[in-house]
Amino acid sequence: MESDSIALDAELGRLALVGDIEAHHDSELTDLISRYSDGHRHDLLLDLTAVTFLPSSIVGTLLRARMLAVRNGVTVTFTARAATVPKRVLEVCGIPHEVIL
Repeated sequence: MESDSIALDAELGRLALVGDIEAHHDSELTDLISRYSDGHRHDLLLDLTAVTFLPSSIVGTLLRARMLAVRNGVTVTFTARAATVPKRVLEVCGIPHEVIL
């Protein structure tokens, strides 16, 4: 994880987050999601398989992104690795996601 920014691997339609995603990353993550979904106009795969920390404020950011995508008729797909923090958080919050083994 970089010191003050989100570590990522990204291309239009795919955003892979890495490491600890902290509450103070909220606005940066919101901007990145908008950029890589072209303003919530294209489907987005949000890869959380390498995330090690995911606070509730960031879960809210993810849900807002999903809501904006749905309004525009596109999808945001979350992926998480089995037996990880993001998988448990998504599951507990009832957020649909794909599990990567």
